[in-house]
Amino acid sequence: MSVSKELKILYQTYWNSIGWKDGSISPEDFLQAKNAGYMFDYPKAISHKETLESLHNVLEKITPKDIADAFLYSLSSRELEYRSALGSYWYAVAIPLHDETHKKSCDICGWSKWAEIPNQYEENHGINVYNFERYKFGGVRHCDLDYALFDLTQFLLLPKVSPSKEDKNLLKNILDCIDGLDKKNKAGKYRDYISKQKIIKSNKEEIAKLLDVFGICGILSTKDNPCYTDEFTVCNERNPIEHTNDFEYPVNRWHASDGVNEERFKAVFGTPI
Repeated sequence: MSVSKELKILYQTYWNSIGWKDGSISPEDFLQAKNAGYMFDYPKAISHKETLESLHNVLEKITPKDIADAFLYSLSSRELEYRSALGSYWYAVAIPLHDETHKKSCDICGWSKWAEIPNQYEENHGINVYNFERYKFGGVRHCDLDYALFDLTQFLLLPKVSPSKEDKNLLKNILDCIDGLDKKNKAGKYRDYISKQKIIKSNKEEIAKLLDVFGICGILSTKDNPCYTDEFTVCNERNPIEHTNDFEYPVNRWHASDGVNEERFKAVFGTPI
């Protein structure tokens, strides 16, 4: 898959061979990437209520089938911007009614008010780092309200896609890897096993984010640790039990013995597993 010069600018602003960069960029490069739709001005500070209203308006334009088709399509195409929306969508539709009107952040949905006057670090990142994460990893912060809104807004701008039979088989093969695990194994071992099987063109970071998305939408969730649709879990109750576990809730509580939540699979993809 070829990468445009403008998308390369986005990548090179936040990532190099060593890892993360600080987001510094020349005005010329920023303008070029901005004109191509890959980078953006720092967002206007709006309230918690306004953010939720914007999210509601975006969700009304999206169907679960569009989201599922895009995710499946990403498995063979490796166009990870299509993959990210699945996690953001199923998190967003599960957010309960709540009011944090007079605060600058929300411990329920993960919203944070954008700075009225951003400092240099904030200016360097804004929503541009969100877009980098969409393209580079298939999303990272699906369970932050601001990311979910940005992700789904950008999803609406993508051309609609249809998954192939190969894509559906790839999903089945990824889930079948659970059978090769010890029952006590958790998400980290699952990620490593998928990587070794070379089912999809990917790396461990991308696979980790894929498993996070599986948890958020409920495919890898359990009765004791359900997905957000079944029981919304607030921000301070999502941490893993082990400090070495850096997966997102609820897959950070999942074991191979839990298997696949077949009810949620059908709800997400419209067909039995």
